[in-house]
Amino acid sequence: MKKILTLSICGILLTACDNYPYKQKIQGTYDWNNKTGDKAICMMVGDVTESMYPYTTIHIEGEELPFSPDRKPKYYNRLKNDSLHLFSKRGFFTEEYLGEVDGKPIYRYNLTDLGRKYVKWAFAETNFCFGRVVVDKIKRTKDTINGVGGGTVRDVYITYHVENIPDWVKDPEIYKRFRYSEKLVNGEPVQGMHSYKVFGKNKLETLTGVSGVYKWASDFNKELK
Repeated sequence: MKKILTLSICGILLTACDNYPYKQKIQGTYDWNNKTGDKAICMMVGDVTESMYPYTTIHIEGEELPFSPDRKPKYYNRLKNDSLHLFSKRGFFTEEYLGEVDGKPIYRYNLTDLGRKYVKWAFAETNFCFGRVVVDKIKRTKDTINGVGGGTVRDVYITYHVENIPDWVKDPEIYKRFRYSEKLVNGEPVQGMHSYKVFGKNKLETLTGVSGVYKWASDFNKELK
């Protein structure tokens, strides 16, 4: 009777009996994707590839208007221009004033040695990255049915922190613009989720890691608290 009862409990409470090494596997995934240990979290400056530098800004009519799906390219062009200027003030870019077009300033930007130290080329973007994700503990798991492709998806809720955080990230003008929490940029524990596709017992494939690994800037025309 005791054996049957134990099996029943395991079937209902997965986290109580699941012996899969989630912490080690999740940590291994993050470290494999961040071999240098200092580029786990990335701030997306804009759609400028390495070959496009030195990059000259452009302005698009209507870019100063609030976001809407039909104005998406215009809106993100403004965010890119503002992010280039923001990081030039930190020494990541040189900034050369070229004059004005229709009353708007035009600048030419080039990466400095400091900028190249933190840049990561991904998604045809210039991204400035930092840190290493360290998994502290596994809180719980939850299985759901994938409504798109079928099969089981297992969400693993974790507590983690980020190490190797440079001082420039801790500047409120930087981390608030990219919507990172004060706890995260100061290396304090935060909550996250890592998702797997389940193929069978102990046969899992990573679908997504912790959210917010890559983030665009928020609207520079809004006052951030």
